This record gives sequence, structure tokens and C-alpha cells, in this order.
Amino acid sequence: MREVHHVAFSVRDLAASKYFYGEVVGLKETLNAEVGGDEIEASLRLRPGMTGQVAYFQGPTQLGQIELIQWQPAVDQPTPPKRPGDPGVFLLSIAVSKAELDELWARMQRMNVPVYSPPTRSILENYGPIDVFIVEDPDGVMIEFVSLPTREQIKAFRAKS
Repeated sequence: MREVHHVAFSVRDLAASKYFYGEVVGLKETLNAEVGGDEIEASLRLRPGMTGQVAYFQGPTQLGQIELIQWQPAVDQPTPPKRPGDPGVFLLSIAVSKAELDELWARMQRMNVPVYSPPTRSILENYGPIDVFIVEDPDGVMIEFVSLPTREQIKAFRAKS
């Protein structure tokens, strides 16, 4: 298997989601497009005539992207985002350095973004310490910002264990 190319999120309000992932999170918008037509309808099992406005975002490594899609017409009964214990994807984790984590935390505070808790340090068995905090995007999707140990730090941690 190769790297994950992208993860797609259906969103209620593309402008609000673009603001969150671009201005709040700091990812770079790389593509805008409209999708629709027979091929898309067939491949995604869309209702006939359904179209989507798409925006892609990615970080500085350019590995993996977030695709935001606002569908028209919208579904009649949207489902709530997944939560831990509910089968399916419930969280998107974005790796950042410790300095970036601290800067993102400060930015979230300045921009009044609701957060679950301040950055917290956890020790993962056979891995080492991680620093993490979680927010929700405009549609309630849990977004985790995590600062991970380097390979050298992991090796040193395992050597002590």
C-alpha cells in the first residue's frame, strides 16, 4: 500500500469549512472544482443530478489531502459525526511539531475555537510521549493535533522500558 492520497468530508457550508481548514488550521488550499455527471453519480452512487463543489487542502509535506465537498441538493436528514465506539471514522489526526502544537493551541484560543481540553501529554506504551489536543470542525468532525516523538526518541524510550 502507498500513502493515503486524501480523505473526503461532506460539509454543510463549504465557505465555513474552507475558513476552518485554511485560516484556522493553516493548511493550503490546492484545488477547487465542481463534480457531477454520470460517471461521478455511478462511482459514488449519487442521486441523479447531484453535484458537489470541492476544495482540497494539504500541509507542507504534500502527503495526504483533505477534500471538502458541499453536495447539492443536500441530503434531507444529515447524520451526526461519528464518535468513539461508533463504527467508522471518528477522528482525523494531524501530526505537528511541538512548536506548531503550541502555536495552534494559541491560535484556537484567539479565534474562540471550541477545544476538548488543553494540550495533554500521554505516554503510549512501547512508543513514548505524545502531546495532543482535539477540536471540532464546523460540521462536528473531531480533529486531533498531535506532536509525536522522533524515531530516535522512540528508540530511546523503548531502550528504557
